[in-house]
Amino acid sequence: MDYNQKRHKQLVIRSQDFKNLGKSFYQESKDEYLELSKYEGAIQSYLYWKNTTLFVLLVEKFVNRIISDEEFSDSFRELRQRLIYECDSFLKELVSEKLKDFQLDPRSYGFGSLISFLRAECDNFSEDY
Repeated sequence: MDYNQKRHKQLVIRSQDFKNLGKSFYQESKDEYLELSKYEGAIQSYLYWKNTTLFVLLVEKFVNRIISDEEFSDSFRELRQRLIYECDSFLKELVSEKLKDFQLDPRSYGFGSLISFLRAECDNFSEDY
């Protein structure tokens, strides 16, 4: 994905404008809504990627049986939730132009999908793991 900070900001503003009018951005402009969703997913993947070490350490503790499946699942959810809150703050800074010339790390592409998959798998843990 080619990240365009200026375009991302435009889409956020359009989304907010529709919200202020009591209209659905999705219903009014589906293509732009989907484009905004891609940008926001890419930002989330980027922030997860920036914290790869935390995810790896957590998985390592689980694999080495230092923590139980329940502890892993709870810790994983807490870490992911904390990063989602950070993502919200980061998006506000990005749109307010506190972050000039921001670019995504291309290595982060798709990392959010992996984290989402692992989060879903946490719900399926059994004692046999």
